[in-house]
Amino acid sequence: MRYEPDRCRLLELYKETKITQRDVCKITGIPESQLSDYAHNRTTMGYGTAVTISRALKLPNCELLYTWRIVEG
Repeated sequence: MRYEPDRCRLLELYKETKITQRDVCKITGIPESQLSDYAHNRTTMGYGTAVTISRALKLPNCELLYTWRIVEG
């Protein structure tokens, strides 16, 4: 059994943490367009990027950036 990211939670996490996409951009240096691509599931962030963004949002771990699905086989 293995897990894969299902849906990015950035949009809801911006609201929960009261940290905006622009704030994350300023803190991390990741372009807003790239953050938007993640937030709208156009692309999936790599592990290093996920750690960077999760720290900017003050999350306890980067797994909270996504919902996860189990992949059989």
